[in-house]
Amino acid sequence: MAFVDDSDYDVLYDEDVYVEKPDGSPLLCLRKKALSSENTIQAWSVLKDLNLISRNRGVASGRENKEINGVHQSAKGWEVCSGIIGYFERTVRMPFCRACAWNLKHPDKFEKLLPMVREVNDLFKQSVPERHRIQSLHVDKTTKDFVIPGTVFTTLTVNKNFRTACHKDAGDLEDGFSCLSVIRKGVYKGGNLVLPAWRIAVKLDTYDVVMFDAHEFHGNTQIVPITKDAERCSVVYYFREAMVRCKSSKEELLRAKNRKRGDSIFEDE
Repeated sequence: MAFVDDSDYDVLYDEDVYVEKPDGSPLLCLRKKALSSENTIQAWSVLKDLNLISRNRGVASGRENKEINGVHQSAKGWEVCSGIIGYFERTVRMPFCRACAWNLKHPDKFEKLLPMVREVNDLFKQSVPERHRIQSLHVDKTTKDFVIPGTVFTTLTVNKNFRTACHKDAGDLEDGFSCLSVIRKGVYKGGNLVLPAWRIAVKLDTYDVVMFDAHEFHGNTQIVPITKDAERCSVVYYFREAMVRCKSSKEELLRAKNRKRGDSIFEDE
């Protein structure tokens, strides 16, 4: 299943709802009209000009992984309007924990996003308190240099008119929860978030927040513009699991300078 459509769900939620899995663990919590207009409008003043292009969304972009001669090959991904804000862990390509390029370049704009991000954090704490508590414990173990201040999030993903294919999120906290808000401009149909294994979907409008288990398969239905200015801007809020292994920003920079070719990313632990 590459993309989901209306045939992949039986129920479309468009009102406050809390859904549990059969084992009693939370699957999804939708809160309608939960965000303030003041914070959302301020965030949109920044997000409307954001134009982050990525080819690193892999399966989420609709490009499937392949196996060649028995070796798993990860999909690079089609070019989509999607990017990350906040902080990211060490990778082979960039072997040091770091602030994302956008917020380093635009610290004033990053500050303008924080009231909405903190409002989402507070809603998460009220709505799914046990998952928020678990995420808080990991934040307590993480250097504050790489946590979005006043929240349990390290990272945001911003998508514009991006119809994500069916996928599971990777790299975020296994026992945490992802939060997602949407700002709608103009008029369009679709863009519903679908969890096909559970045959449910949610309709998201401006000021709504959905909190859900992003380790379940999920994707969006097609976004069909009705007016020329139609735009769906979504923000995903989460905690990168590997961030607990980061040192302070000064230590990470020093480590990167002293790192020798072939060193393991986390060889200092």
